[in-house]
Amino acid sequence: MDKRLKNIKTVLLIILVLTVVNGQRNKPDKKNLKVSNIEQFYLIVSPQASSERGKIELNTHVMIPSFSLQFVKENGGFVSSFEARISLLDEDGKQIDHKSIQETLNAQDYLETVSKSNWYFIEHDFLVIPGKYTIVSEVLDIDTRNSGVREKKVDFTKYKDGLNLFPPLVLVKYTGSWQGDEKLMASYQNEITFEQSFVPIYITGNVSAGDYSIKLDLKSTDGESISSIDTVFTNSEKFFNHQLNLPVNNMQGLRAKLYVELEQEGKSEKQSIELKIKRPGVSSHIRDVEEAMDQMRYILTSNERSKFSKVKKNDREELFYTFWKERDPTPETAINELMEQYYSRVRYANEHFTSFTPGWRTDMGMIYILFGPPDDIERIFMSSDRNANQTWHYYRINRSFTFYDQNGFGDYRLTTPYITGRAW
Repeated sequence: MDKRLKNIKTVLLIILVLTVVNGQRNKPDKKNLKVSNIEQFYLIVSPQASSERGKIELNTHVMIPSFSLQFVKENGGFVSSFEARISLLDEDGKQIDHKSIQETLNAQDYLETVSKSNWYFIEHDFLVIPGKYTIVSEVLDIDTRNSGVREKKVDFTKYKDGLNLFPPLVLVKYTGSWQGDEKLMASYQNEITFEQSFVPIYITGNVSAGDYSIKLDLKSTDGESISSIDTVFTNSEKFFNHQLNLPVNNMQGLRAKLYVELEQEGKSEKQSIELKIKRPGVSSHIRDVEEAMDQMRYILTSNERSKFSKVKKNDREELFYTFWKERDPTPETAINELMEQYYSRVRYANEHFTSFTPGWRTDMGMIYILFGPPDDIERIFMSSDRNANQTWHYYRINRSFTFYDQNGFGDYRLTTPYITGRAW
């Protein structure tokens, strides 16, 4: 049985590899199990202290990667046109202000159109009083008429007169392919690389005229201090904006936490953010190696699972990297496409199938992680919400999986298990 299970998991891993290498395009189902390209843009909202008393400067960036747009071959190159809008809404959903643009982009070759490192930036600042707001960004691909929407809610009610410290920003250089040189701006993922010698941190807030201190402390997930800064400033204004370069060296792990403290005249304000440490060949979807190893259960053999359980914590992390390095379909590149595919499915499962347990542990999550979005979904609903069932059809591998919701709580169980006994 153990040999049979090992063979089955080997087959499943091969299916994952083929999915990545062949670049399969699965037909999206009626419930949007697959996100369309146009939706894969980013909205960054960064509050900053303003020189205007009682106001907050709300800096917004929309980052549109080239691969999210449809490029059409034209005059020896490629062309894409889109419309974009950033809207500021009050607490009741009423629009206060907006910025709209229409743009046409030109690319020289096909690789430029599908690159994940080419961006178009849209920036706009809103000046607001302390309160609750919603920022909505919309992008419309003119050629396909497909559109995507991003929305962020912010609450600035606590930032009244007095000592205020806004959340710190990790600054990263992005290359805007259609807008010239690199642009230093807030990271949409608070992501840094383990090879960086320093991290630019943007600190902003409100103070009284006079001296004030800012302390930065970067700590590992174990609470060990990695780097720190303690600086005193003198200001004649009632606001400040500082870029502090926090030195780092030999970053370990995949996460760290930055603590910031503002102090003046015996009063203090504190903020903290989590930083993602990017390592070559490691998926950006991974938050914690221990958790990521647990999520590998669907493709690990019994021998591999036993090996993971016997080594020390630091060695387990290296073993994890080795496992995926050996399965990298393109080892000459900085991205492990197989790992990226696997953990993007884990993330999707957590976002869409979580019920009483994390989404990746559910039966629907398991099938989605192993086989990706189904080619078609058949849904059957009874006279009540109970006893609903779904059948996922995968025509490309000639298999179907039926899930049954016995209690009506959305806890779908697999009635046609791929491996009997649900050993996972």
